Amino acid sequence: MSDVAPATTTPTSEPGHEHVEVERSPADVLRLVVAVVLLVLAALMSRFFGASSSQFVADVLEGFQHLPAGLVTTVVVIGELLGLGLVVIGGVLTVAHRRWRLLASIVLGIAVAALLFWIVNPGADETASTVSRLQAWYGDIQFEGPSSYALAGVVAITAAVTPWTTRRWRRAWWAAALAVAVAHFIGTPVSLETVLAVLAGWVGGSAAIVVLEAPTRRPTQQAVMAGLASVGVELAELAPASVDARGSTPYFGSLVDGTSVFVKTLGADERSADLLFRIFRSIQPRDLHDGRPFSSLRRTVEHEALVAVIARQLGVRTPPLVAFAPAAPNGYTLAYETIAGHSLDREDDCPGYDELVAGVWAQVAILRAHRIAHRDLRLANVFVADDRVVWLIDFGFSELAADDVLLDGDVAELTASTATVIGPERAVAAAVAGVGSEAVRSSVRRLRAPLLSGATRTALSAQPGVLDRLVALASSA
Repeated sequence: MSDVAPATTTPTSEPGHEHVEVERSPADVLRLVVAVVLLVLAALMSRFFGASSSQFVADVLEGFQHLPAGLVTTVVVIGELLGLGLVVIGGVLTVAHRRWRLLASIVLGIAVAALLFWIVNPGADETASTVSRLQAWYGDIQFEGPSSYALAGVVAITAAVTPWTTRRWRRAWWAAALAVAVAHFIGTPVSLETVLAVLAGWVGGSAAIVVLEAPTRRPTQQAVMAGLASVGVELAELAPASVDARGSTPYFGSLVDGTSVFVKTLGADERSADLLFRIFRSIQPRDLHDGRPFSSLRRTVEHEALVAVIARQLGVRTPPLVAFAPAAPNGYTLAYETIAGHSLDREDDCPGYDELVAGVWAQVAILRAHRIAHRDLRLANVFVADDRVVWLIDFGFSELAADDVLLDGDVAELTASTATVIGPERAVAAAVAGVGSEAVRSSVRRLRAPLLSGATRTALSAQPGVLDRLVALASSA
């Protein structure tokens, strides 16, 4: 779906515990990026608008002064106890189960959270008002809510523990951390300290997960087979595939009737990797003409299946779709019939190569006639069957009813990728023969290195001058 490769897993086993696979997950990286951005924004707001915003919030919440003292006290005490309980329970369970990696993540998360809060916290505001005056209720007894550093530590522990627990326990941990934050907010003068402490803790725990890795949350091979079986597709065997399938986890398998299938599974990690890829592209100073991402992973995978089915119905040679199925947890699987052969990037220039390129352009002409943009026409997504007939695969980034810019992008990508093998002259001649000189000239606006796929850019960088020559030839096609 994108040029962002899925995270790799590292098998690890801890003494006295079962085998665990860990990874540096794109989902964890995405959470860290979001947490850092929010912390920076909150720190800037605290720096420039802290006093005025604190007074405004204090005025809005002045009615809390009239709440029953017992109610407020109960909230604060529960928050204190939950904060202490999270620290104790987390430490005890970690040591008891010998999760040394988790223990290291907790320690690192707390340390990073404390350091970040010390950096971003502007210090106590002596003029800040409190939401509830606990001292008025307790007289000479010195009583206050949990400290800011304690809150940051609790949130860091919660963020670090999250990947190691089930969904039910994750919700419980975060609910407890929220209670601690509420207790801190009630028991301290109104300021942005609570927000800064929560975000510092979130950044600390997320950073620890990214640095030290966490258990993989990808759908297992058994989950993929179970998901396909649930939609009536029974697999006799399934094995990981060593192919270029960025943005998904690929498998080769066979059905009980002997049909060979290619299976690609996408989970939360692939979704996060795709979002990171889109964020990176969106901040570049060039218009890459990306659309908005789909609202969910399910919609993303369904769209890929829809485009593949429509393209095949219109006459494009692409493998038949066998099934769309769920893959626990929170993943989805697409299964296609396998075409015996190899991808075009594994074949060098040889007798008959020009015929293969002409066959690819014939398929692209069909797509253009129906305004379907493939959007990833690198050589790895062109498949050469054993009978030397070419097929197009991987419609994960494609668009229906595409505009001229996206259609020109397909021409530019395929022209550039084939030029790295057969040279600019033959590549442009094949493009003109396939889609016409006007389409080739129009594609020049997309014939720029930043607008091409990573694989094509890498190949072009090894051949200085090819892209410039390609642009010149295409401009005068």
